[in-house]
Amino acid sequence: MKKIFRPLTVSLICLTLGILSLQAQDIQSAIQWLDRNQPNKAIQTLQDIHQTQPTRQTYFYSGYLAIRTNRLSEAQQYFEKGTALDEKRHPLNKTGLGIVAFLEGRTADADQILEEVLKASKGKDPEILWRIGEAYTGYAQVINDVDTPLYPHHNAQKAIDYLEQALKRDKKNGGIWLTLGDARALATPTNGGPAVTAYEYAMEYLPNRSLPNHRIGNIYWAGKSYNLASDYYKAALGADSLYTPSYLQLAELSFQTNKFKDAAANMDKYLWLVETPTAELRYRSGQFDYLARQYSRAVEKLVQVKKDIESPVKYRLLGRSYFSLKDYDKSIQNLETFLEKAPDKAEGLEYKLLGRAYQNTTDTTIAKDSIAVFYLAKAAKTDTTENLYSEIAEMSYRLKNYKDVVKYVEAGEKRFNKSSVKDKFWLAMAAYKMGPNDSTMYLKADSAFAAVQESSPDHLPTILYRAKSNYYGYAGQDTTFAKSVPFYERFVELAYTKKEEKKFKYDMKIALKFLYSYYTAIENDPAKALEFAQKGKELDPADKDFNDMIAQLDKRVPDSASPKPQ
Repeated sequence: MKKIFRPLTVSLICLTLGILSLQAQDIQSAIQWLDRNQPNKAIQTLQDIHQTQPTRQTYFYSGYLAIRTNRLSEAQQYFEKGTALDEKRHPLNKTGLGIVAFLEGRTADADQILEEVLKASKGKDPEILWRIGEAYTGYAQVINDVDTPLYPHHNAQKAIDYLEQALKRDKKNGGIWLTLGDARALATPTNGGPAVTAYEYAMEYLPNRSLPNHRIGNIYWAGKSYNLASDYYKAALGADSLYTPSYLQLAELSFQTNKFKDAAANMDKYLWLVETPTAELRYRSGQFDYLARQYSRAVEKLVQVKKDIESPVKYRLLGRSYFSLKDYDKSIQNLETFLEKAPDKAEGLEYKLLGRAYQNTTDTTIAKDSIAVFYLAKAAKTDTTENLYSEIAEMSYRLKNYKDVVKYVEAGEKRFNKSSVKDKFWLAMAAYKMGPNDSTMYLKADSAFAAVQESSPDHLPTILYRAKSNYYGYAGQDTTFAKSVPFYERFVELAYTKKEEKKFKYDMKIALKFLYSYYTAIENDPAKALEFAQKGKELDPADKDFNDMIAQLDKRVPDSASPKPQ
């Protein structure tokens, strides 16, 4: 006999089916928000429909979201309430109770509950088989090509067994294929082929392909196929631009391949979308900004998480970033804190930047040149990009630490197998300054000046100090005049040629008086002597010595006493 449905009954059935259909859509939407790493939106979406029309499905998936967000006690409460609404052949919430027991490590309870569930459903319910299999994966989350289950209790082979049973009942269920891919990836981390196959089936049956694309990207990353991994992450975002895990993976992958600007940009997108970014991830973002040379952004983020991150490396990054922003005082503060807290992690660059920061700081209350030399000297031992010893030598000369000048120039020459002209000049000047205490240094100075003159034949200070070095280096010997006179003559000649006689007025006067004495006392050449005396008078008419020299030449009584160079 055919059953006749009344219009009201038919309407109620249609309404109920419509409600259940809308609920299923909302549940799927909630899970999608969870997959996007936006759990608060997921929970709120599900709570809204659960409070309006609680069903066995809303109880189970409220518990499911609680499991996925590591709130097992809350999940237990949902499942306990939902069991009253379970169908006899579809004990979904009782399945949830068994899953909670397994994840909490209550193995005996889990085995008993799940055995009862499978008996009641006759092992034919694909949703139940799927969710049990998923639980046995430990809800694996792949971060930076490493499978990291959310829960310590997991069994990849059992997961595969349950999921394959589920597929026998519903072989076109993309969600089951996706979870099977996760289980296979967990079971054979060195062989991604089986997992990729499952993900490809998931891609065929899922309306949203973001998750399987992302999972395949993880497999390729693990195999170091970075370009393919990147392509799949981008495909995941093409399917769902809000799928935050792919932004995070792209950021880390870009970091691995030294594409720091891409790493910074993708991490920014991740932080913008994710609901509760951790201090560690914001710190990571600051690291990427630093590597991308976006120093202002790096400082902003690093300062925000400074109190939350224990690593002393934060001070290194801040110090380096502040230096690039020319905030030298803050650079010094952070770099010195880093050296204090982690001296074993220090690199030559820290010492180098500290030295340069002290050179540029506006603080005049400290002996900043000496501190700069200290740090640069430590950096110079390992720096291969530039000869810091050269810079230190020049600073040491200004500090009148002449022995250090010689030491650093020679250290630089040994390390780089060469010395610049400037290095030789400062070594020569330092050796000359050390001459009064060790006369042998005058000849060392002349040797270095000679090397400078080879490269710069007309460098006036070099020629001048060659004259002085030879005068003092051979003092008391018959060769005193012979060694120094040619350099004094060349010095005078070039000074007039370059029209720099007034620039070197003091030394010019010494040179002219010295040459006057030489040509009167040694060479007996009054005409030459007069030439130098007249130049001196023209240079400084107020200098009485030049007038006396001219007068003496007129009387033909030469004065053999020559002034000493200074």
